[in-house]
Amino acid sequence: MMTNARQTPCEGITTERPHLALLIQDGQRRQIVPLSRRYYSIGYDSHSDIQLASRGVFCHHASLVWLGDHYFIQISGSENPSDSRLSINGEPLVAGHLRPGDSIAFGQGVRARLVAVRSAPRSTPPAPGQSAALGQAREDQKGQTSCGLIEFFPDLILRFDSQGDILEVQASVDPDLGRLICTAGQSVSECFEASFVVNLFSYGQRATETRSLQTFEAAITLNRQPLFCEVRLVPAGPGEHIAIIRNITERKRLEQALLADAIRDSLTGLLNRSGFMAKAAQAIALKKSSAAYNFAMLFVDLDNFKVVNDSLGHRVGDQLLVEIARKFKTGLRPCDTVARLGGDEFAILLHDIPSVATALELAHQIQQSLAVPLRLDDREVLSSASIGIAYSDGDYDSVEAILHHADVAMYRAKAAGRSQYALFESTLNP
Repeated sequence: MMTNARQTPCEGITTERPHLALLIQDGQRRQIVPLSRRYYSIGYDSHSDIQLASRGVFCHHASLVWLGDHYFIQISGSENPSDSRLSINGEPLVAGHLRPGDSIAFGQGVRARLVAVRSAPRSTPPAPGQSAALGQAREDQKGQTSCGLIEFFPDLILRFDSQGDILEVQASVDPDLGRLICTAGQSVSECFEASFVVNLFSYGQRATETRSLQTFEAAITLNRQPLFCEVRLVPAGPGEHIAIIRNITERKRLEQALLADAIRDSLTGLLNRSGFMAKAAQAIALKKSSAAYNFAMLFVDLDNFKVVNDSLGHRVGDQLLVEIARKFKTGLRPCDTVARLGGDEFAILLHDIPSVATALELAHQIQQSLAVPLRLDDREVLSSASIGIAYSDGDYDSVEAILHHADVAMYRAKAAGRSQYALFESTLNP
């Protein structure tokens, strides 16, 4: 189960890079950075390989890694292109490929351009007494290459150098990780996706600086299916690292299942109160960041539901709740949210609507839908609901505030004779 450098020689395997440099305009300072390595960290902290003077960029702003025949840049600390403060040729990006001539903006006066240069910086030769070329694996006393690792280990273990060349491999007996073809002599960029390679270099550099174990989690795509992995990185000699890659897919699936159970109503399958409050909090945050964004909350309380439970039994009452939940979901867009808050109380969140008229129209459709009798347990069951609506034109700082206003409007609708809907107005709030 062992793949080593004796089976796949490392000598002579290199990936030549074109002679490139970054021309950086950083406030009043200009600098030219020849690019000779596979990985660079970019930011204003002292540990960055390429240091920027502007405090308008992140401490560790971006990672630059050589992949095959081009450089790949990935922002640090953000997943949203709109706030990444990185752009290539004017387009905001979280990650992207770089070609000679590309213009890069790092934010607040820091600009750069990737250019081709006439000569490439020479790499530093190995120090006396150091092992041979970094792509060459060590040999044991019998002339066989080995990482000295335990066979039949469930994890995939790699030893690679600062250029990303794999020196040794301990194959995994895990059936999923075993499908990942990775041999000594390859580059890590040939084995893994770009974002995974960036993390290998970034966390590897951190492991070297701190002389401590570094860990991250990431997904690898195999046969179009995600394989979730935990990666542990430790420094292993000058310019070398060991990566221990473990398959945690089952653990992740269990975590996701537990999370789904925590935010879902077990009877109807809708979001529960906790899940709904999280969605509503996102809507409030979006409203604060964009005045053009509007949303509405509908608080729905079934009329006389207790009568159904008392006269027909809780089993029929549960069936009624399930059927009503299905009706609420009908006609909603994928971006909208419907939840069961508890008992016979439901809530609906309408995202990014042009006006409050959209919410009023939905409330009207719900009333019409509930007016159609349901056949439950060979009985015809009628249902209705009182609906309160709160619109985002108010200055809401919390989910509780807008939910309270929708609740106040719902009680106004119930007082008007049930099977009604009402829009919250400031005069309703005592």
